[in-house]
Amino acid sequence: MIVAEYIAKFLVDKNIHHVFGFQGGAILKLVDEIVATGKIEYVQNYHEQASSFCADAYSRVTGNLGVALATSGPGATNLITGIANAHLDSVPTLFITGQDYSYNIMNDKDVRSNGFQDLDIVSIVKPITKYAAMITDAARVPYELEKSYWLAKSGRPGAVLLDIPIDIQFKEFDPKTSEHFLPENSLNEPLSTKNVIELIKSAKRPLILVGGGVRIGNAQEELKKFVALTNFPAVGTVNGLDVVEGTYGFSGLYGNTFSNMAIQNCDLLLALGVRFGQNQIGKSPKNYTKANIIHVDIDAQELNRIFPEEIGIRADVKEFLHLVNKEVALQKLPDQSLWRKEIERWMKLYRSNAYQDPEEEGVDPVRFFEIISSFFSPDTVVTSDVGNNQMWVAQAFHLKGYQRLLNSCGLGSMGYSLPAAIGAKIAFPNRQVIACMGDGGLQINLQELMLVSKRQMGIKCIVFNNNTLGMMRYLQKKYYNARYHGANPKDFSCVDLKKLAEAYKIGYKKVNTLKEIKTLRSILSDEKPYIIDITVSIDARLSNRYDEELFFEKERMDD
Repeated sequence: MIVAEYIAKFLVDKNIHHVFGFQGGAILKLVDEIVATGKIEYVQNYHEQASSFCADAYSRVTGNLGVALATSGPGATNLITGIANAHLDSVPTLFITGQDYSYNIMNDKDVRSNGFQDLDIVSIVKPITKYAAMITDAARVPYELEKSYWLAKSGRPGAVLLDIPIDIQFKEFDPKTSEHFLPENSLNEPLSTKNVIELIKSAKRPLILVGGGVRIGNAQEELKKFVALTNFPAVGTVNGLDVVEGTYGFSGLYGNTFSNMAIQNCDLLLALGVRFGQNQIGKSPKNYTKANIIHVDIDAQELNRIFPEEIGIRADVKEFLHLVNKEVALQKLPDQSLWRKEIERWMKLYRSNAYQDPEEEGVDPVRFFEIISSFFSPDTVVTSDVGNNQMWVAQAFHLKGYQRLLNSCGLGSMGYSLPAAIGAKIAFPNRQVIACMGDGGLQINLQELMLVSKRQMGIKCIVFNNNTLGMMRYLQKKYYNARYHGANPKDFSCVDLKKLAEAYKIGYKKVNTLKEIKTLRSILSDEKPYIIDITVSIDARLSNRYDEELFFEKERMDD
């Protein structure tokens, strides 16, 4: 069997049905063998970064490995943003790059370049992958594939990369005589929940902080059971917003006011699969909460990193909750209905903090998304870009049924939402897919509209169009005396979206007022691609916790 054929068969055996990529001479053989299986569809993107984002989203919605291919040199380097994105958000992904002939890359190491596009991509991506290796011996292919697959999906998942020279892809070898990878036995320490149960029993104002790690750990059902047993209220991180229904918004730098009030006033914070990044806690951890913190994460490096006094528990979240649920079921816990009513009172009082001034020109983005999301199906996939649009969507999103909300959180990469929507739609063609973005993020991976058009994928691109880089413009106004470098009309603007839609042969709809949203219901229900152009004020902004200090002080609950 030749190497490329073996790799294709390996992917089939792992139930991978789609592979994304952009072809080049150094990867053509592998693409040819993948298509020859008849069981994997190769999806040709228009830029390798888009391929990497597609693979990322494909993995998130299927729970399986996302795979993206690229050729050597610039093809490989164009994957880097997506590799980092998947790794920082703990998404299991495999990236395979073609490489120049092995005799070019193994000789004259001090020479900058021997052949054509012979770049050392492995050294470049090692800091942003769980594993990266070049295969120069055909007999090593089974071992390297098995190791990469296992590492990508085990423990805290992440990105892996294999770099394969052209000549190695054509090499014949015998898989039966080749070395295979044997995973190490992980010796998990026995979980002790004694302190956890005592804190749960004594908490007067407990709160669950739901991170993306709950879904990554497939612990949604265990969390639902825990909430049913304890009646503990929950808030999400941005990546935890689509885990369980009934959470009280999301907390963090641009989070819902009422969610942040719950964080500040709880006396026990059970943080599940949470990274505690700066966008979650702000620049001053001591001001984040006064609660006792129980932090559960599979990655020991995340524990006691920000809050040294927390109870850090290195564990699989699903296993932890399963054990705690058995113990909690035997306990009589305090009634949390009054604490829930307090959070609900804050919701009623401060929900409007996310809305823009009624006198402001253009459509209120948060109100818009609250209304339009009522038209979404229970299994809709929403993708967000990065910038103000991401936070507007997060502030308005309320999980219903099996909906998903996909975000680039760790890396915060603009240009994510459109290719992510493609990855989700390829995985589940019958599900409604909504891609939300600003006009800045749209223009970073604009070329993928051609793929949407060619396949007539029913993706609806909601563009919050303020003809600027809104988040940067606001920061320039607040901290740089309104010196709008690169964020004023003479430096930056949006392409005419109507003409763009016509050029790509996709539908177009302009929305100038909230009253016009009702006209979108029929558009959302069909299977045609659309650009939905939302007129937003150039100075539309986000509320954040620094602006809300007086609200927090007013509602502070001191024991």
